[in-house]
Amino acid sequence: MTYFSLEFSILMIVFFAIYWLFKADYKTQNVLILIFSYIIYTLINPYFSLVLILYTFFIHYFALLIFVRRKRHIFSACIAFVILNLCFFKYFPSIKGSLDEILLLLGLEFLDIDIIFPVGISFYTFSSITYLVNVYKKQKLESFINLATFLSFFPTLLLGPIMRSEFFFEQAYKKREFKYTNLIIVLLIFGIVKKVLIANYLELYSKTILNNPSSYNFIELLSALYAYAVQIYCDFSGYVDLVSAFALMLGFTLPLNFNMPYLARNLKDFWARWHISLSTFIRDYIYIPLGGNRQGMFKTSLNILIAFVLSGIWHGSTINFMIWGLLHGLGVVFIHLIATTRFNLKKIPALGRFITFQFVCFAWIFFYYQSLEEAFVYLKACYENFFLIPEYKDIYILVIFAVLFMIYPLFVNFKDYCVKILDLTPLLLKPFIIAFILLLVFAFMPSGIPEFIYSSF
Repeated sequence: MTYFSLEFSILMIVFFAIYWLFKADYKTQNVLILIFSYIIYTLINPYFSLVLILYTFFIHYFALLIFVRRKRHIFSACIAFVILNLCFFKYFPSIKGSLDEILLLLGLEFLDIDIIFPVGISFYTFSSITYLVNVYKKQKLESFINLATFLSFFPTLLLGPIMRSEFFFEQAYKKREFKYTNLIIVLLIFGIVKKVLIANYLELYSKTILNNPSSYNFIELLSALYAYAVQIYCDFSGYVDLVSAFALMLGFTLPLNFNMPYLARNLKDFWARWHISLSTFIRDYIYIPLGGNRQGMFKTSLNILIAFVLSGIWHGSTINFMIWGLLHGLGVVFIHLIATTRFNLKKIPALGRFITFQFVCFAWIFFYYQSLEEAFVYLKACYENFFLIPEYKDIYILVIFAVLFMIYPLFVNFKDYCVKILDLTPLLLKPFIIAFILLLVFAFMPSGIPEFIYSSF
């Protein structure tokens, strides 16, 4: 079951109606959120719910231990366990071959162990780290039920954004109001259009070319890479729009996760706009604890590289993800090194935006392909097919991407404009306008709804 399924829509409507029957009692609403979140997660896969409830149990008692003892070595051991648990599930496929060999040597080959990667484990693991840190630093302990509600909160459970404990509990202990109706409508439409229409069509185009790069000319290869860059943004930001609407429907707000990232003037600016909840998590829980920028330029650069490499490794166990993280780390280090020189593009923001976008797209090559060999096949095709004569349609597609890049800044406040238009639209007309937009989307959408790209992270 996905958030686009009819089953989820029906369950959400029923839950929404029951939830607001108890608008005067936020504690009952929290329990309803907990029950609904586990229902949804169980319908996706009962095994996922089992892993989550066991994990919540351990986090609860780790928090109790940290709260009672408040010893740094105990806190560090608990954090280490949390990280090792994530690594076990995330990288088990990579070590399964070695594990099978060990079992064979021990005569236990009949134990054919296989572990399914629970969707969302990365995000609720990071959220649990924020909770343990908060317990250690501020001595704020939550009950098991409240912790379970936080870690299973269905708008952020599957693909984030990463919800910090203080951000969630600050809202969980307040009486809620149902408001921002027009913003909810706009976010739902944005999420559907971005994923179902834009991301899906771009995937159909880019996947065909990127999966067989040797058969295409340079213009097609470049356009396919641009298409993938837009696809991954629309795919993930569309999901965030969708779950932000769900959260608002319950009286919660989610942390900002995207802010027009392809408007970034440099890589540092890009990471202040892209997957913001992850980049700030890495900054606050990895980069700053390592020393941040407090110990000279060399140590600062090293800390940046470590943070970005870890970010790459989190996305996947292949060397390509490490290269992707390292490229971004080196880019940010370069920005730091030239910050005090005359060589900067602040006076030419359009050029800085263009260079940043090209660099980000180049790095996406290593994000898309699973192996270094596949990435080199693409790069080799770009070199060998550079002088192949493109068809007119190939040039037109590239021109379309160039035009979109140039007019992209015009969409800075587009969401706000849409909300204002709905504010000024008569109530009787709204259902017809919404129905018309959704009818167009579902009439022209490609068949099937592929998985969200970040569901594997």
